[in-house]
Amino acid sequence: MTSVYDHIPDFGLLYDSVPLYQERKDVDFYVAEAIAAKGGVLEVGCGTGRILLPIARTGSSIVGIDSSRQMLARCRAKLAAEPADVRARARVESHDMRDFKLGTKFSLIIAPFRVLQHLTTIDDQLRFLENVARHLAPQGRLIFDVFNPRFDRLVGGGGVELEDTPERRLPDGRTLRRAYRIARVRWLDQVSESELIYYVDGKRYVQAFEMRWYLTAELRHLLARAGFHVREMFGDFARGPVVDGCPEIIVMADRA
Repeated sequence: MTSVYDHIPDFGLLYDSVPLYQERKDVDFYVAEAIAAKGGVLEVGCGTGRILLPIARTGSSIVGIDSSRQMLARCRAKLAAEPADVRARARVESHDMRDFKLGTKFSLIIAPFRVLQHLTTIDDQLRFLENVARHLAPQGRLIFDVFNPRFDRLVGGGGVELEDTPERRLPDGRTLRRAYRIARVRWLDQVSESELIYYVDGKRYVQAFEMRWYLTAELRHLLARAGFHVREMFGDFARGPVVDGCPEIIVMADRA
C-alpha cells in the first residue's frame, strides 16, 4: 500500500503540529487498555508515535507498524530520544496493514484514529481482520475506533474547503494552515473522497484519500464474518454509550 502521506514534504512534522490531533482524547483510553492487557501490544497505524510512546512509557511492550516512510522516520526519531528502558520496550516496522507477518502473538492489537476507515473494500477489511486473528494470543483482544458518520455533514459539505487549523508557526519558523473538504460522497460504497489541504509558507499540498464509514450493525456483521465477537462498543473515549450523535464508534472484540 503506497502511503498517501509520503508525497508531502516534512509530513511527520506537519501531522504533529495539527491541534486537532494533539487534543484527541484517545491516548489515555488506549494506554489504560494496554496496561489492562498485561502482555504485548501491537499498534496498527502507529504514525509518529502519538499513542505508541505513551504506552511504552507505562511499561508495556509494543510493536508499531505503518506504511508511511515519513511517519515512521519521525516516530523512530522520537523513540531514539526516550530513556533506554522505553526504547527497549518499543519497536516500529514498515508493513501494509492488510498483509503483515511479525512472527509473534499479542495480548492486545489496537488500530486507533480511524485506521480501518482507510480500507474501503470488504476484501481488504477481511484481509486485515484475518491478519489480526493470526497475531492475537489466546484471549487476546482487538480494539479500534471509527467515526460515527454525520450524514448532515456528508450531504452539506458541497466540496468547499473548510479551515480546521488557523495559521500557526511551526517549530522551524515556517507557517502552517490547514483546511479540509469532502470532494465527493459515493453513497452506495459508503466512501467519502476526502482532502486535507496543507498551506506551508504559502505552498499548497493536498492529501487526497478515501474514508469508508460504517454503521454499528455493519461492524458487528463484518467482525462476525471474520470470526470475532464484539464484547463492547463505546460512543466516546470516556466509555459513554453508542447513541445517535456520539462522535465515535469504539469497538472491543475478541475471537469468537
